[in-house]
Amino acid sequence: MKIWIPIGLIAALGLLLGLRQQPVALVSQESFPAVTASIRGAPSETALMEEALQPPLPAAMQQAMTQVAAAYQISSQYPPYSIPLDSQQTELLQPNAGAHSVRDLNSVGLPGQLSIQLSAYRYRQDEPIEADITLSGDDALFSQLSGLTLSVRDNSNTVLLMPQAQIQNNRSEQRLHTRFSGRDSWPTELNLVAELQLSDGSTLRQSAPFQVFTAVAEITGLGTPYVDDNELVIPVDIDQAAAGYYKLAASLHHADKKPLAYLQGKGRIGSSGTLELRVHGSLLYNLGGIQNLWIGNLQLRKMPEKPGPEVQWGFSREDFYAVNNVDPSRFSPIPFQDEQTLSRLQFLQSLGSPGTH
Repeated sequence: MKIWIPIGLIAALGLLLGLRQQPVALVSQESFPAVTASIRGAPSETALMEEALQPPLPAAMQQAMTQVAAAYQISSQYPPYSIPLDSQQTELLQPNAGAHSVRDLNSVGLPGQLSIQLSAYRYRQDEPIEADITLSGDDALFSQLSGLTLSVRDNSNTVLLMPQAQIQNNRSEQRLHTRFSGRDSWPTELNLVAELQLSDGSTLRQSAPFQVFTAVAEITGLGTPYVDDNELVIPVDIDQAAAGYYKLAASLHHADKKPLAYLQGKGRIGSSGTLELRVHGSLLYNLGGIQNLWIGNLQLRKMPEKPGPEVQWGFSREDFYAVNNVDPSRFSPIPFQDEQTLSRLQFLQSLGSPGTH
């Protein structure tokens, strides 16, 4: 079930309650994707009582608040670090998806389109960078084309590399595939630029952003999972690490790789250590028998010691790791519960139905 709520109302509610976005079940690159809102900093009991004494909201707003409460009731059945995941949530399943940059050339009088598709957004310095460039159109376009070149540029537009490409031509398309490696001297923020040279001497450019990073940690595998209360705990082993505070996100999959849950963990690591991912039992109890699951799409970030944007990245040695012999009989369908969650829900419900809570 999808619940649509006016953006303005959510913004107002955020100011009222201290709304903060976290991944939850009703979702939609960093933060690890923004999804539905979770409410932090819930009002105290005194504040709730004072609020109850205020005049009721207009009827239209009460109806909208009822929808907000319904959405929050659904999302709050799961802890924020373990939420349901489905195949439509591509921003969580493909957190390092490469940029797909498209330019419609009709706006400059050329009947065609130029697109760039990068294989990823972030690359380690020793990792190959691949991209596909497609120029599509008819004879009126290609008759005016004298060349198509590629370049890697920094944010000041300085050319750092002119990568080679394999070219395929047909009647209505010219396709280029390029593969190259980063350089130690390159900055983090980069652009792949496709430049059209036209017969009249003019040029047109289209670019797609990407990053090259030096890894600060390596995920090497999983420890032995265990059950803690109504949660499956999956230790993730990390080595070759720069000491600091890390955040980890990953997707949990069924045996056939169908998505099951989006997981998050955090903690301090020295030169090596583990971070725990926890799966709430309500996501596991109906698996239909003992089976192997998979952990994939791991994203490891080292957070700055002081507030600021300088996030550093780790990487995973493998794309997926097996979580063997998960027994659903060891878990229950009881939803995640805590007092803060209940207070928040009751407060939202009271706004939608004053006098009934």
